[in-house]
Amino acid sequence: MRARTGTHARPPTPPDTPEPWWKRHTRLLWLGVFIPVIGAVLTALALDVLGLSGESAPSPTPTGAGAPSGTASPAPFDVTARQESEAGCTALPRRVSSPEDRAELASGGDVQAVVQRNDGARAGELVVGLTLEGGARSLTVTSIDIVPTTPRAGPPFAGTLLCEPGAGGESKIQLFADLDRPAPVFMTDRDSAKPYFRDKVITLRPEEQVNLSATFRAERGSRAFGLLIRYVRSGKEATLTVPAPRGGRYAVTGFAARYGAVYEGSPGGVYRRAEDPRPCRWSPAAQGC
Repeated sequence: MRARTGTHARPPTPPDTPEPWWKRHTRLLWLGVFIPVIGAVLTALALDVLGLSGESAPSPTPTGAGAPSGTASPAPFDVTARQESEAGCTALPRRVSSPEDRAELASGGDVQAVVQRNDGARAGELVVGLTLEGGARSLTVTSIDIVPTTPRAGPPFAGTLLCEPGAGGESKIQLFADLDRPAPVFMTDRDSAKPYFRDKVITLRPEEQVNLSATFRAERGSRAFGLLIRYVRSGKEATLTVPAPRGGRYAVTGFAARYGAVYEGSPGGVYRRAEDPRPCRWSPAAQGC
């Protein structure tokens, strides 16, 4: 007989057998152990890449003598500036109005702080003493440049005028500059038209001290500025900025015809308000005097 062909049915699949409880707990136990370890390893790698691991390789010992790389070398000479005389007047662009400022004036407090807070400027003339002290090697100062903060002078300050009586002294080298000029330079004397450093230089020998007196004038306007020394040492040109006296600034203004208030006093003493708002006593040539 011929065998019959056909499709045979597959045996039924047995139902899924539940995973034994001990296998499931074992797997969770291993995950609880390895996840913190993996997290710690990844954290350490990230900190190492960022340089925050707290441990670093020792820095190589610098070779040769001298300061480490990146350290600023000392200045070739020292320069200091000071206001030569407290006598004269200082003008403020605004009328003194704050209780703090009025208390300083009335009690003989820190008047210089009042001037600095209100951006004051010396009226008529600012006389600054400069002291240059030589370093280890000789050098030649070829110029002291005046660097105005604005292209042209502004109007005179007419807010408050603070005046002190007295007289100042003279220094070894006299320099004069007119800040009303668009490009002021130092002249040989008060009324000269000849720049001082056109034909002259200042030689500064090792450990030598040279004193200068710089007078900055303003009659028609007000101006702030900086000072920059140009010098030559060992055949190389360089510059050095001159810091302003007592952390203030270099600024000078002409006298205004009238002020919001005029005070008279002395450094360390009481300032009293004057009845006349004109600066006639301090600047007879002022308008209306």
